[in-house]
Amino acid sequence: MGNYSVPESIRKHKPTGTMVKRISNNYYVYEYSTVKGEDGKRHTKMGKIIGSIKEGIGFVPNDSFACDSEISTLDFGEYAVTLANTQNTFSILKDFFNPEDATTIYVTSIIHFIHGFTYLKDIHNYYDMSILSLKFPSLKLGYDALSKLYDSLGRRQTNVLIVEEQLVKNCSGQIAIDGHVIGCSSENNDLSEKGYKFKKIGEPQINLLMAYDVNTGIPLISRIYEGASNDKVSVKDFLKQVELKDMLFIIDRGFYTTENINTFSSNGNAYIIPLGKNLKTCKSAVSSLEMHDRFIYQKGKKASVIEYKDEIIDGYRVLTYRDLNESATEQENYLRHMQRGDKSYTKEGFEKVKYFMGVTVLQTSLEDKTPQDVYELYKKRWCIETFYNYFKNQAGYSSLHLDDYYKTQGLAFIMLVSAMIHNEMEKAVKNTNSKNIQTCLLEAKMIKANKRRNAWIVTNCLKRQTELFSQLNTPLTAFELLHT
Repeated sequence: MGNYSVPESIRKHKPTGTMVKRISNNYYVYEYSTVKGEDGKRHTKMGKIIGSIKEGIGFVPNDSFACDSEISTLDFGEYAVTLANTQNTFSILKDFFNPEDATTIYVTSIIHFIHGFTYLKDIHNYYDMSILSLKFPSLKLGYDALSKLYDSLGRRQTNVLIVEEQLVKNCSGQIAIDGHVIGCSSENNDLSEKGYKFKKIGEPQINLLMAYDVNTGIPLISRIYEGASNDKVSVKDFLKQVELKDMLFIIDRGFYTTENINTFSSNGNAYIIPLGKNLKTCKSAVSSLEMHDRFIYQKGKKASVIEYKDEIIDGYRVLTYRDLNESATEQENYLRHMQRGDKSYTKEGFEKVKYFMGVTVLQTSLEDKTPQDVYELYKKRWCIETFYNYFKNQAGYSSLHLDDYYKTQGLAFIMLVSAMIHNEMEKAVKNTNSKNIQTCLLEAKMIKANKRRNAWIVTNCLKRQTELFSQLNTPLTAFELLHT
């Protein structure tokens, strides 16, 4: 319903998280939420009517909406398993923030983890309608309170930096850094610009950089940068946020500049980075693909034969690998396109590219590692694909609507905490029959908490849900959950 049909004198009385609809000169107030549609975009979903707004009086709630105590059903399952399995994240927050802020950050991050990117105005609705409101009563999660929190996290970063420093201190010493483009539809955001992916995503963008431990998957540092700033530029500031010493950086080709390479190899650090095909060093490496030796790379039950050569080019150690299994697969795919008559795939083209199929060229400052060691270390970074897929798709971090620099940096920290929650849940889910986090949460979502005779009881528990909760060490009673 457009604003033109509802006068300001009425709209100013509208409760947060609601919408107003005019019917026969009366103004009715409805609950609403934003959901992710099949097209991947966020859409408004109208809920039940909760009251009306009258001229000269204001908002008049329905009897059933008169007080929160009359809510008789709350979302339980997905929140219960998350609460039970992410206490380490909560403990870290409580170590470095005051109790109120630690709890607010934790609860907000849980909502982001379960529902994906959630607008500030919607967070309180999820809180009210879930077991979170009983577990952590009286939290200030309204739009104004959360705006103030996000601004504080972005503007006063002392505690944020301390948390990140602690995460780095406890990490394995092998770190991946990657960038992720996020659409930003707010025209007032200081960081929102038409970046290099503007045409693809169709709106201004901001860039998220995140570092994580490749061995544990634990996120370490998170910052958001200007949309027009590429990763090569942004990473220089990113590396200044927290002291990184005696680390191995396993990084993407998008960060390659001579200056960045020098930074990645300073302060006792080392690096592994793939080379883009247009770089002079890469062209020299692939000018001859006569390999020196081979080894077997084992990932789970899958084994691949890897050919390699190890040489010094322009003063850098450069290793060239050919995965024979991947090469065969790529050749097969190319030939299938030819057989289907795809004009862009030709016999001449095949002869030109077949020798480069399955080929990876890495540059590294490591001197004491074998070619097999370097390759296996590099392969560790690909766990970030699963990590970012969660944020981009399942968690729905596709479009932000924050209106300034500080709130956006505050959200970057909320995203970091959500990622910590994701990491803990991922480890917990491995001990269940669920395929992944999404199927686990979907199964748990069926379980609700209902108020009966002034007590909250858990319902909708089938055998498979009972087994899931047992596997996740999660109590199936509201009382036990609320008092642990």
